[in-house]
Amino acid sequence: MFPKFVAAPTKLLLAAGWLALMTTSLSLPPSAIAQEEPEAESPAPETKPQDEPKLPVEVRMKRLVFKYETEVSFLLPEGEFDAALEKKIGHFATQTRARYNFLRGEMGFSLQNAYTRFRLVPQMQVYDRLHFVPVFEEQNRQDRVWRREQGVQLGARMFLLQPVSALTSFNYQRYSFPSTVNKQDLETQQVHSIGQSLGVQADSSHALGFYHSGLFDVEIVRAFPFGRNRSDFWQLHVATRGVSENAWLSVIGEARLISLIDGKGVPLSFLGGRNRLSAYDVNEFSGINLFYVSQANRFHLNKRKPLGLVRGFSMYETNLVLHAEAGQIGFDKKVRDLSTYHVSVGLGFSGIAAYRQRRAFELFFFVYKALETGRKPKYYFGIRY
Repeated sequence: MFPKFVAAPTKLLLAAGWLALMTTSLSLPPSAIAQEEPEAESPAPETKPQDEPKLPVEVRMKRLVFKYETEVSFLLPEGEFDAALEKKIGHFATQTRARYNFLRGEMGFSLQNAYTRFRLVPQMQVYDRLHFVPVFEEQNRQDRVWRREQGVQLGARMFLLQPVSALTSFNYQRYSFPSTVNKQDLETQQVHSIGQSLGVQADSSHALGFYHSGLFDVEIVRAFPFGRNRSDFWQLHVATRGVSENAWLSVIGEARLISLIDGKGVPLSFLGGRNRLSAYDVNEFSGINLFYVSQANRFHLNKRKPLGLVRGFSMYETNLVLHAEAGQIGFDKKVRDLSTYHVSVGLGFSGIAAYRQRRAFELFFFVYKALETGRKPKYYFGIRY
């Protein structure tokens, strides 16, 4: 089953992986499904990255482990509030992230810690998320049911020969949701697993007039029965992400693959929503195998000549963004058939405002349209501090 499933998506994934190592910048853990727009850098005099023979461990950990800078953002019409706070004391780094959706009642919280003094870096993550998913897979089905996900991860990352690193982790996940027979009853699913990943990271290499950085990460997950837990499976996770950028253009690429190798009791994955097929409803599609690919082209319209606004304020950077996404989720036969893939195309603008040459906030507006007939456009606009 596994070789058949990965045959078609792997060709695209390898191409996307090569593109990302030549095109993309920040790491994503393979388990991550949702992803925000890449954060623009604070206004500063334009400088060219210098070649460094070796990056400090804490810098490399920040890129590999922590996915966001400290930020607060609001997204409409979703009514979503998102905050991520990062703090570093000595060699100890921690990040707290909270999200709340006012319209759907969804919420989530995560805490991530790492100690970066040595080449072997211990890390811990806990999370608790509540969201709503469709009851059935039929199209135009509006009924949704809540689903709660809780998890703990204990692991250690070893930095091998630069740019290679390996992460070994022990994971516990608990899923709670109403029974399909009687919604008044509660069902739970527990997963105990061990994950082993290997990542390759490229930092600020210069070629063809662009500066490139990116990461390719592959992980094997082994879930085993324990107590009442009956999950017993092998699973493959592959993630790649990167950026190629010059003064006028940024090309951001991303690809993700989740594939069941063998076994039973696999928790569902979901696809749909902003930066997970943005033209579709949140968590509209579900399944045990997933393939997703995305490319965003950001054209910097005035990066070198800020536009003056009112006292002390200026529009430091204005971007025209073209964003294309494609993906499918379900059983292996469905994911192997490229003709069934969902495609989302978006156009948007983003502007970064500065106050006295320091970044103040970012405004963005996007319109997405699915290529399938009968789908209405979706709009997103918001502010990020």
